[in-house]
This record gives sequence, structure tokens and C-alpha cells, in this order.
Amino acid sequence: MSSATERPSAENPGTAASESPPPQVMQIVVRRDLLDAEGWGFGPLMAQVAHATAAVLHETRDRPETVEYLENLKEMRKAVLQTANEDSLTKLATLLSSSTPPVPHHLWVEQPENVPTCLALAPNRRESPIKKALDKSGCRRWKG
Repeated sequence: MSSATERPSAENPGTAASESPPPQVMQIVVRRDLLDAEGWGFGPLMAQVAHATAAVLHETRDRPETVEYLENLKEMRKAVLQTANEDSLTKLATLLSSSTPPVPHHLWVEQPENVPTCLALAPNRRESPIKKALDKSGCRRWKG
């Protein structure tokens, strides 16, 4: 069997030539302390998520990854994650910005209070620098 027609398996973990790339996803990271300690309701937090998501999609609208993501509405994927507090959210923003190359994202800062509330990443395929930044910032799936 030629390598172009081989399928990945337990014995052959290589990538088949016709295998499609992993689906794109957007991660939205929300400060958990806003709900638990600061008394924000779910409605205001959902608005923050919408703001950050719209902002990053607008800012990256010309990136091929964003164009592809927006052209496939039925396959859109988002993961809502939580982080402990403002410090962990700003740490995540710093890690993403300092990655090589920088990872496109938008840190939403509610005005006029000047409170960082959430961060949305541009559509991506969960590349290693993104996974590492999320892990180092203590991000995990949102639990209601």
C-alpha cells in the first residue's frame, strides 16, 4: 500500500493525504469571580461574551481562518471557558500577545468601569501555543 492511500490507525498514526484539518473553534474565557463574588448575573456576563466575540471577529475579519469560519455557519464551534479572576485573564492576554506569532484575541474591558471581563480568541485549530496559554492561565470549561 502506498503512503498516499494509507489510513491512520493504531499501527500507523501518520496523517492520510486526504484527511481534513481539525475543525476550527473559538474559545471565550470569562472571569468566574464576576458571577461568584462580584454579583454579576448571567445576562450581563452573556453580553460580555457577545461583545468580545463580535470584536475579535470584526478585528480578524480578513484573516483566512476567520473567513473560513464565518463561511461555514452550520459547523461553527465555540468553547466557553472560565478563569478565576482578573489576574488570570490578563495573564492569558499577555501570554497570547507574546506568543510567536501572537495569537489573535480580544480582551473585552467593560466601560466606563474599566473592568476586564472576558477574552475571545479568533477562530483557530487549537494549536499548541493556544493550549499552553490556556493551561498556564488556569482556564477550564465553564461549569454553570
